Amino acid sequence: MFGRGPPKKSDSTRYYEILGVPKDASQDDLKKAYRKAAIKNHPDKGGDPEKFKELAQAYEVLSDPEKREIYDQYGEDALKEGMGGGGMHDPFDIFQSFFGGGGNPFGGGGSSRGRRQRRGEDVVHPLKVSLEELYNGTSKKLSLARNVLCSKCNG
Repeated sequence: MFGRGPPKKSDSTRYYEILGVPKDASQDDLKKAYRKAAIKNHPDKGGDPEKFKELAQAYEVLSDPEKREIYDQYGEDALKEGMGGGGMHDPFDIFQSFFGGGGNPFGGGGSSRGRRQRRGEDVVHPLKVSLEELYNGTSKKLSLARNVLCSKCNG
């Protein structure tokens, strides 16, 4: 970083506006706002993928006390220049931590970081149901056969 002075001060509030929270919002307020906005804007639910990425980025920065302090003091550019440590993560990983497939961001349990079991391919199986069952809801039993590795010989 030759020839550059210290980062400029910033009064950036863009991330707070994206999440719809005040600048003095608590961690709990951030979680609630992110959860509500993520459900509303998730691409699988017809939301805008770019808006969803912005939400995830805003939450990632503001939910980390160190990154939040840097953001509050110097703005978004300082984080992009590497002052915040580590790059931005996949927005779907953050969403996944809230709604399944890992640790519980609302307390309890251990860390979801580390090795995660990889998901296999989705299983698709035709199932006959009547229009009435679709409308009223029903429960059906389905048996599937699958191959697993032997834990003793890996065969």
